[in-house]
Amino acid sequence: MAVPQQTPAAESRRLHRSAALHGLAVVVFGLLAFTGVGTLGSGARALGVPVLIVGAAGSMGALIIMVSVLRRSRGTARTQRAARIGMVVAAVVAVAVGVALAPAGWERGFVITVNALTGVLLALFAALAGERTAP
Repeated sequence: MAVPQQTPAAESRRLHRSAALHGLAVVVFGLLAFTGVGTLGSGARALGVPVLIVGAAGSMGALIIMVSVLRRSRGTARTQRAARIGMVVAAVVAVAVGVALAPAGWERGFVITVNALTGVLLALFAALAGERTAP
């Protein structure tokens, strides 16, 4: 069964909507990075460093994807794939750093859980981000 093609205007609206949503992700992840910096300032390295990693990687990845969507160049799929892979790698690094920096006391489980949750959310965003191209 043939799939109907979208009109140029509908395609343009879809791409602009996608770019706007990725722009929102840049802001949200930027705020997360800012929170990580603030947490570092208060002396909570075990939470601050992984949150900063996740925020910076998510913001950069979403920004790269947003720009590639707006440019619609030939290498868009490769660029978006590289950004998604980078975000997944950063998520793994953030969890590993969070486990390594977690304190030895009763709060160790909490710190590891929070860092694992932020890493999983970044990996989930990486899996869902970007524009999918037809095979």
